[in-house]
Amino acid sequence: MKQSLLTILLAALLAACSGGEEGGTVRAVYHWKTTYNPTQYELQWLRDHRVTRLYLRVFDVDIYEEEDIAPIATTRFRQLLPDSMEIVPVVYITNEAMGRVYYWSTEKYAEKIADRVIRMAECNGFELKEMQVDCDWSERTEETYYALCESLRKYLNEKGVRLSSTVRLHQVCDKLDELEVDDKVLMLYNTGNLRSRETRNSILDYKDVEPYLSRLTAARMATMGVAWPVFGWGVAFDGEGRFSHLVTSANLASDSAAHLREEWGELGEMRRVWEKMPQASGQHVVVLYHLDSLNLSKYSYDEIEEIYNR
Repeated sequence: MKQSLLTILLAALLAACSGGEEGGTVRAVYHWKTTYNPTQYELQWLRDHRVTRLYLRVFDVDIYEEEDIAPIATTRFRQLLPDSMEIVPVVYITNEAMGRVYYWSTEKYAEKIADRVIRMAECNGFELKEMQVDCDWSERTEETYYALCESLRKYLNEKGVRLSSTVRLHQVCDKLDELEVDDKVLMLYNTGNLRSRETRNSILDYKDVEPYLSRLTAARMATMGVAWPVFGWGVAFDGEGRFSHLVTSANLASDSAAHLREEWGELGEMRRVWEKMPQASGQHVVVLYHLDSLNLSKYSYDEIEEIYNR
């Protein structure tokens, strides 16, 4: 990562004027690994970019032994969490699991999920101010997900904890305003059809976002943070053009797939989206996905700053 002393000093001056205060930007990043053990590069990256909030995935909720749903893939902690940052635990709920939840039982599941997160916060020594749920809910599971969030929010708010939810582009509809959470984060990545050979970049392509821009009104954007992609991968296809598998960025050079489409969160595509999106007023949350040195090292200091300052 190349950066001049003058660049760092100017960025620090701007942060002192606006970052983290009312009317400024909350700089955040997702941690989406099953082990919390950041490298020295990643810790320095957090300091360099003055990140003040860490959205930390703590476990998934999925179907367990084809019968009930249960927490799986719980994050293990190999290091202490930084006390200089707000930690927001994130629970990923699969759409398949949501399909197993009955509308009338959402209160029970909400309390189980919240209590597990509360215990993890206590065990790992961080103050719980907010919890986030992430689910690729569909039209079939939308009503149940909304009911789960309503129960979660009520239960958490009674304990002084806020609830936020991720929102994917296809979930931005008229009914979204009825989702009872305290905050929302719009995920502007994984916007295209990953499995299609015709797709140029499934991580982020303006043409995939454009049909939804009319739904991203100024009023809606005032209530939503935005998450942007700073990662890459390879999409592998066999000799007949059928999707085969995903390739991590570390293995792009060694994969032997017949056809390999390399994809990254491209700054040019982000700029095209920025030009058409309404600017949020007041405090705005910008989240980058995700804290991983192999991917972050592909972006310069100035590129990351441009995303945070957009």
